[in-house]
This record gives sequence, C-alpha cells and structure tokens, in this order.
Amino acid sequence: MEDNKELHKLSKCMDYNGNNIFSLAEIDKMVVEKYAVLNHKPALMRAYKRAIKEEDKNDGWVHKKAFKSLLGYLFYFNKIYWIFDEVNGDDRRMTFPEFKKCLTLAGVQMSESDAKKEFSSIDKNGGGMVLFDEFCAWFASKSCPACLTELVG
Repeated sequence: MEDNKELHKLSKCMDYNGNNIFSLAEIDKMVVEKYAVLNHKPALMRAYKRAIKEEDKNDGWVHKKAFKSLLGYLFYFNKIYWIFDEVNGDDRRMTFPEFKKCLTLAGVQMSESDAKKEFSSIDKNGGGMVLFDEFCAWFASKSCPACLTELVG
C-alpha cells in the first residue's frame, strides 16, 4: 500500500497540469530535477517511446495506466545506456570491439564468431557501426529481466 502511495505521489509530481497524461517534457523535467542519475537523453527517449507504444491512442502522450511501465523502462534503458556509454564515449556509435566490451560488461559470454554474427544482425546497413537505439533493441531482445519481458518485447 505504501508503494502505491509513493507511485501516486511521483505521478502527481510529474503531471504538472493534472491531466493524467505525461508529455516528454514533463517526464524530462521530473528526471532532471529529481533523479539526475537517470538523466541520459537517449535512454529517456527510448523509455518514452516504449511507454507510448503501449497505448492504442498514438497521441504522443504517456497515459496514467502506463506510468509504472514508464518507470521500469527508465531504469532498464538507463542501465543499457550506462553499458553502451561506458565503452563508447561520446560518439554514440559502437564498433565491433566496443560491442565485445559491452558483452563483457553485461556478463555475456559469447564466442568471437557468435559475437560477429550478433553484431552483423544489429548493423543492418553493414557500415560497421551500431547506434544506441539499435543496441538497446538487441540487448532487450536477448537479455531482459522477467518483470520487463512483456514491456520491452
């Protein structure tokens, strides 16, 4: 019961105008002001896009019923972003050697040939680079906590 009260309090904090829907700006403002550790725009955008995808409305808003999912996405995609950023730096593109480092950081054991196959499957245009969004989608499809499997699938 206490958890629900905290969730309600947090949703009220995020929903500045009280309309029970959350804009990207409202979500961003809450993250920046209250949870700076989650303030990574690529992860925030990925979480926002996944949360609005849950809605049949396609109106660009995260509705109150998707609020818990949004919070789960924020944590999950920030963790993936941390792994990506840790080996990648500021260029937001990952090479194959960086991909192998990400696998190591994530505790994934994979042969060199399997890693190359996986990297090639992510790198659809064959340019030798993988973007965060592509890595995120791949990572979530391969290694997702049971509680988020339905959310990010």
